[in-house]
Amino acid sequence: MTRTRSTALGSYLAAMVAVNGSTPAIALQSVSKRYGDFEAVSDLNLRVAAGEVLGFLGPNGAGKTTTIRLLLGFLRPTAGAVHLLGHDMAAPKAALQARSQLGFVPDVAGLDPAATGKWLLDELARLQRRPPVDRNRLIDALELRSQDLRRPMGQLSRGTRQKINIVQGMQHRPDLLILDEPTEGLDPLAKRALFGLLRETHARGATIFFSSHVLSEVEELCDRVALIRSGRLAAVDRIDDLRTQMQRRVTVQFANNTPEIEQQLAALPGISTLTRTDNRWQFLTGDLMATLRLLAALPVVDVAIEPPSLEDIFLRYYRPEEQRHA
Repeated sequence: MTRTRSTALGSYLAAMVAVNGSTPAIALQSVSKRYGDFEAVSDLNLRVAAGEVLGFLGPNGAGKTTTIRLLLGFLRPTAGAVHLLGHDMAAPKAALQARSQLGFVPDVAGLDPAATGKWLLDELARLQRRPPVDRNRLIDALELRSQDLRRPMGQLSRGTRQKINIVQGMQHRPDLLILDEPTEGLDPLAKRALFGLLRETHARGATIFFSSHVLSEVEELCDRVALIRSGRLAAVDRIDDLRTQMQRRVTVQFANNTPEIEQQLAALPGISTLTRTDNRWQFLTGDLMATLRLLAALPVVDVAIEPPSLEDIFLRYYRPEEQRHA
């Protein structure tokens, strides 16, 4: 790293601290990763505050895995810089300090099938350089049996392997927890137990970076999401703020239907997909206040207004380019 680049990065982090009052848990500054002519991720700028829970979303091939590997220091960026907990992941000593404060729950496919769960937990605790203070509590919460910890990982069910995987990522009480599809293979009770553990982790002030393709899980756990599309961040915002940019679905029933009602509905600003079945009308509206003012003046019998879900937001950003601007 040149002195000029180091000074610039230091100024960047210092500016964020001055504005936000604390060092961010995650800071990506203009990060790109290229393989020859192929750019896996491009110009990623992302800040995750200490103590925040961020959902990280994107379809297969969008750049999620590459981004996580860059965060962990498994990959070096072609351009830009990655900081975790204030540590520059390009500097070996600083990266080692960051990893001691980091917990990572990867895909279970990367775990040694010949290793027992007990050996795996002990070895990773040694590498993490922090005592596994929460191991027993996690084992109890996830209802892992002692005999399962003594068997080779390859002989266990996917759900049991994933529970052990979760324990290894959280047993040392990390300050930053990065999870990549953590509920894969878990039954509903184990998922509930995991979410309880994550809420406890958040409550003690840890930062959580939660990558998942299960939108309902992200919506339940996270306040803010980052959406990656074709290697670029398409949106980074609070879920509630993203919802305000979306159309709401309205279903309304009138005491009677007249041509004037249809004309008034069709003239609403931001309205689309206006349809009628018997006495019920359905449409999408982008101007809720104008819709409410009109409905207040009409003979409404029943009305339902559905807020957009995270799935609606996701589909808006990931449908083909020509449809998004139609």
